Amino acid sequence: MIEKVVRFLVERAGKEYSPKFRALATALGATLFLIVWPLVVGWGGLAWQGEIFSVPASKVLSTALFILGIPCVAWAVAWQLWKGKGTPVPLVPTRNFLQSGPYKYCRNPMMLGFFFYLSGWAVRFNQLGAYAAAALLVLLLAAEIKFIEERELELRFGDAYREYKKIVPPFIPKFK
Repeated sequence: MIEKVVRFLVERAGKEYSPKFRALATALGATLFLIVWPLVVGWGGLAWQGEIFSVPASKVLSTALFILGIPCVAWAVAWQLWKGKGTPVPLVPTRNFLQSGPYKYCRNPMMLGFFFYLSGWAVRFNQLGAYAAAALLVLLLAAEIKFIEERELELRFGDAYREYKKIVPPFIPKFK
């Protein structure tokens, strides 16, 4: 099953997409990641009550997580659109192999930023279910990266991507 998904994504990468289609794909992806996934975290908070932090502490911590996450996501998405000639959406992937900009520090800067952003929402909702839902989403997305996205990138970019993986960490940035 995973191999079929990977092959499908590799085939999509070989196609040319209009700027209008790329914009639509990016808008739909942004809606999913910036609105739908945080709502899922909020619903998780409704299902399992129990605060971890005081209200003032949760506001400060969530704001800090948003401040860390949003610029990271924005930089990575802009880099994918500008330098990658694609989108952050796997169905309309970048055409170029990205090793510069935010991608020289970690292989998944967009997801790193998103993990901060999603954690910010979990802390803002401040309920056990919100934390559990955020943790589950992070684990599922990390697994998707490990088992689908990395395989697809290896097939598309070959040895160049395999060498890049040896040098650049997946999530925790490495500053030289």
